[in-house]
Amino acid sequence: MPLSNHARARWQIHFCVLLWGFTAILGKLISLPALPLVWWRMLIVVVALALLPRVWRTLRAMPPRLVLAYAGIGVLVALHWLTFYGSIKLANASVAATCIALATVFTALLEPWLAGSRFARSELLLGIAVLPGVALVVGGVPGDMRLGIAVGALSALFVAVFGSLNKRLVEHGDALTVTAIELGAGTLALTLLA
Repeated sequence: MPLSNHARARWQIHFCVLLWGFTAILGKLISLPALPLVWWRMLIVVVALALLPRVWRTLRAMPPRLVLAYAGIGVLVALHWLTFYGSIKLANASVAATCIALATVFTALLEPWLAGSRFARSELLLGIAVLPGVALVVGGVPGDMRLGIAVGALSALFVAVFGSLNKRLVEHGDALTVTAIELGAGTLALTLLA
């Protein structure tokens, strides 16, 4: 019996959450420093997407200004991943993953400004409700992990910014093409940074 669209979507979101949870653990286990780890991760996806004719077809049809906008967002994505894995290396996977929860507060504050949406007080209150949990997890870490907390919080800020900008532009491009542009620009930015 085939799954309904709703059931399939639920399984996909559960699988994504599982993968996201393991990202932090794998980031800690991989011995590479944050910059080459993120660079390789992005490069592999860009090469895989570059093999798809659909990506090239839709890229050619996209206005240059929109390509530049997605490329700018891609630099923010790269900075998010760099700071996320940097937080893992400076502290640990739990601290980095917990700090990402701060993105809810940042998003509630920044999205109305960046995406042109209405300010939702309920979203801000939900974001604030996360703060005690974050404080509980990161409040008891040793002093030498505090830099990891700060870098993790910066990573959450990058999530809020690029997520809000993507929300504003989401309907203007094919998802695979947008991903290729963003990760390609992020890879280039990290290459220049290195």
